Amino acid sequence: MAMWWFITSNARCSYEELKRRRCLALGWRELGNLAGYIRDDPKWERQFKTRIQLKGNLAYPHDRQWIEQDHAMTAVPELFWRFLNLPQNDYIVLLEAGSQMTLGKTEVFAMARMHKPAIESYRYDENFDHAHQIYDDLTWVDWDRARFGELELPRVSFKSMLQDDAQLEQVQRAWQEAQGEKAPA
Repeated sequence: MAMWWFITSNARCSYEELKRRRCLALGWRELGNLAGYIRDDPKWERQFKTRIQLKGNLAYPHDRQWIEQDHAMTAVPELFWRFLNLPQNDYIVLLEAGSQMTLGKTEVFAMARMHKPAIESYRYDENFDHAHQIYDDLTWVDWDRARFGELELPRVSFKSMLQDDAQLEQVQRAWQEAQGEKAPA
């Protein structure tokens, strides 16, 4: 079991949108539907990332995230691989950047728990900027600082998602409290 930070932006895909859609989603809509490239097989990782990179090279020829230099070449394909391979029972803590409500700061907005492996629920919906989604039945719980306490934001920069288990116990307790469950003894 792990904890993942996931960041979204109010301008492109807000927490309210994810909550309404009941999903977790990534952008890069122009990559198109990836369902034909997804395999539940760790040996498929290299082929999957290569296909994403090639599709991105065609879809985003002037975007620096797709320039084939240094580590930029693998950043987005790696992100999609991690996104599609989130395991069951892991926790997601959602950060939102650029909200008027937070005066442009990045803050914790919500949490969710993966109730099945992400790869089983991938869907592509071209009607949204963040068209690549997992789940269509994800339960989001608003993060209530008065009730659950403060979470310290990650100290490292990351692209969309980051695994960091330092505050996993606090998130587990908050989730259990929100669900009306008793904490394990």
